[in-house]
Amino acid sequence: MRFGVLGPLAVWAADGTPVRVPEPKVRALLAALLLAEGRPVAADRLVEALWAGAPPGDPANTLQTKVSQLRRALGGAGTVLRHPGGYLLPIGPGDLDAHEFRALVERARTAAPADRLGLLDRALGLWRSAALADLADRPFAL
Repeated sequence: MRFGVLGPLAVWAADGTPVRVPEPKVRALLAALLLAEGRPVAADRLVEALWAGAPPGDPANTLQTKVSQLRRALGGAGTVLRHPGGYLLPIGPGDLDAHEFRALVERARTAAPADRLGLLDRALGLWRSAALADLADRPFAL
């Protein structure tokens, strides 16, 4: 699975087919987990990211529901892992467009001058618009 944050939030299956993640709060949850880049995110931080100071009556249970919805959208329970005090989305180096962007820029820094332009052009080509453009109303996405 591949994830995109360099533009509107996007998910692609291994074969490149777009994966639909419905419901704004589930998309916000996915974005918050992706921005952590594979590190655990505390449940209270996720609640704040989703409900911005106005949590539901039972935030822990409602967050678990959103995590279940995200797991379903991504195709399995193993995609979002429970971690002490929170959740994490394990992602590898090639799973997130922002990782690829950074890697290409880093390679360009040490590349021969003749190769730099191509590497930087590939890095810039990963940007589809403003980062998380469809979640610009979320403070964590700024």
